[in-house]
Amino acid sequence: MEDDTHPIHCPHAEDCGACGLLGVGYERQLQRKRDILAQALRKHPSLRQVRPLPCVPSPLRDGYRNRAKMAVGMSRRGLRMGYFRAGTREIVDAPDCRVLLPEVLDTTRRIRRFLETSRHIPPTLRHIDVRCGTDATRQHLTLVFRTTQRQSFPVDGLRRQCPAVNGISVNLNPGTDSQVIRGSVRPLWGEREVWVDHAGYRLRVSPAAFFQVNLALLPTIHTLMEKFFGRGDVLADLYAGVGTHGFALRRQFRRVLFSEGSRSAIADLKSTIRARRVSDVSVSAVAVERGLDRLREEAPDAVVLNPSRAGAREAVLDAVSRCPVTKLAYLSCDPTTLGRDLDILHRQGFRVHSMQPIDMMPQTGQVEALALLTRPSPPVST
Repeated sequence: MEDDTHPIHCPHAEDCGACGLLGVGYERQLQRKRDILAQALRKHPSLRQVRPLPCVPSPLRDGYRNRAKMAVGMSRRGLRMGYFRAGTREIVDAPDCRVLLPEVLDTTRRIRRFLETSRHIPPTLRHIDVRCGTDATRQHLTLVFRTTQRQSFPVDGLRRQCPAVNGISVNLNPGTDSQVIRGSVRPLWGEREVWVDHAGYRLRVSPAAFFQVNLALLPTIHTLMEKFFGRGDVLADLYAGVGTHGFALRRQFRRVLFSEGSRSAIADLKSTIRARRVSDVSVSAVAVERGLDRLREEAPDAVVLNPSRAGAREAVLDAVSRCPVTKLAYLSCDPTTLGRDLDILHRQGFRVHSMQPIDMMPQTGQVEALALLTRPSPPVST
């Protein structure tokens, strides 16, 4: 880990722009993220008295990211493999990305060498997605092709070049937007997932499933949640993904409801339930906003919200407010939508107990925050 006063330098910083805070000292990065969060909250009169706590630092300031999603471009000028220049679709070559785990970075370099020397690479190859779980030496690679037609690819040669990869999948995504993986992911060889060991559980994470890219901060997040919630009756884990939060908090509740719409994440979640023979949980395997009747039936007294950058649907927040919820944890990756949703929850009787920024992605402008909310008493049923 580098000294606080010394910024981290990257050879791609000027062209890439993906890590917008490279060159900024780490203490200043933490303060800047706290300020960004505070500014987003001040836009709402109901939240102007909320004061974010000092930002929780990441144990690692570079070499922390367990997933590399890189665009691939092949032309007469040669191979480019890296990230899109800000605001464009131009690929910035990034063979020395400083935020990737060293083992993941090594695999991207090996893939680069293979693509540069092989004569049988389909021109439709547009992205590679390398990820690992707790064991960084056991990785999964997804090849993304911009086509709807099955492609021939020299998988055996790639396997020999990348010893840390123990599974390869393919995704056919003809779209041109920013979503790298869309639709089904088909296994080609080896393991079909990676595994994350956390809070006494072995969580299966499939190629298309969301998971935090900085595993070192999960214990901090869940310690904060555990202390806040204490013991309760029913916990609803909304936008649950593979069940990370609900499983970590399960011992403190009589029952946990998982609500998630992604098929791959639901399959991963159910595999953990089967493997551990968990009986005190239920699963709502539809988009959260479509499973509101199930939410009302379970009548949770505590809720975890962990939506995407778009935030929670207002219908979801309304449904939460009609349940006997007295404690709510909202883990957000976007201060703007967090402020919007907290303003709605404020009108429904919730108050911010604490606002904790967390530096999930050092060197970038990404601001993660854990908002803990309380409500004096549940709504009176009519």
